[in-house]
Amino acid sequence: MAILKVARMGHPVLREKCKPIDPAKITGPEVQRLIRDMLETMIEYNGVGLAAPQVYTPVQLVIAGGEESDDGRPKLRVLINPEIEVLDDEYTLGMFEGCLSVPGLRGYVERPAHIRIKAHDEKGEPVDMELEGFPAIVMQHECDHLEGVLYVDRITDPTKLGFEDEVQRFLDLADDGEED
Repeated sequence: MAILKVARMGHPVLREKCKPIDPAKITGPEVQRLIRDMLETMIEYNGVGLAAPQVYTPVQLVIAGGEESDDGRPKLRVLINPEIEVLDDEYTLGMFEGCLSVPGLRGYVERPAHIRIKAHDEKGEPVDMELEGFPAIVMQHECDHLEGVLYVDRITDPTKLGFEDEVQRFLDLADDGEED
C-alpha cells in the first residue's frame, strides 16, 4: 500500500469528468490496489472521503464516510460507478465543507439531505441504499469530484468561504453568542 499525492485545486484532473470502471475489473489487482492506496491516503490526511481524481486517477471510484458502525467506529463505503438520486429536493442540510484538494479553506454549501445511491462495492457487488444527513452530504461531495465539480463551485454566498482557522473562530463565536 502507498500514500498517494493529493491533487490540489487548479490541477486539471480535478475538473475532468471521470470514466466508469468496467465492473469485470473491480476485483482485479489494479482497482484493488487503487482502493487500498486511497484508503491509506484518506486515513493519512484525516479525510472523511476521497475520490479517485483527487489522487490523479480520473475513474468513478469514491470512498466516503460520515456514518458510524454499530460499534461506534467510522463506517467507510467504497463505491464504484455511483449514481445519485435526490429523494427530497426540499430537505436540505448546509454546512461548512472542506476538501483535501482545497487545503486550508472551508465554504458553506447546502445540499439535499436525503439521497439514494446505486453503485458497485469493492467486491463488484451491486449497492442500492439511501443516505440521510451528514453521510448523504459526504457522498454528494465525493461524487461531485467524479463530475469535475469542487465544493467551491456550489457556494452561493461568497462571504461564506474562508480559511479554516477563521471559519472555526467564526463558528466558535457564533456558538458562544459573542460578536467580533
